Amino acid sequence: MKKTLLSVLTIVVLSLPLCNFACSSKTTKNLAVASDAIAHALADGQAALKQGCTQGVVDSATCTTVEGYFAQAASTGITLDSSIRGGETAQSVSDKANLFLNAFNTLQTQGLVGIKDANTKLAVATAINGAETALAVISAYVGK
Repeated sequence: MKKTLLSVLTIVVLSLPLCNFACSSKTTKNLAVASDAIAHALADGQAALKQGCTQGVVDSATCTTVEGYFAQAASTGITLDSSIRGGETAQSVSDKANLFLNAFNTLQTQGLVGIKDANTKLAVATAINGAETALAVISAYVGK
């Protein structure tokens, strides 16, 4: 599962610059940049978790659980990103944004609580909290 999620995040992060060719409106471009920032924040958070898991400061059960939260956030994030880049209506984007926000909130609350190592917890929290400004841009668009 870890390799699959890492592969998905890698593909998402590497494909993000292609939006400059596909996004037509300024609003869509701004939302796509916000989506890019979220993808990078999730990838950075996942990398911080993986480092803690590799170093043995985070137990394997917690690693698996938190990876599951990252996988859910990544999955709903990919759906949201596709909606944004597809130029869908604000209502359609809103529905997908709500799904992502739920997964992201679960990652922030339940995922971070499970990480006992203070340094790893701080590294993961700092990385994923970097997505909050980008989430605000998307939320403003959808009226949340």
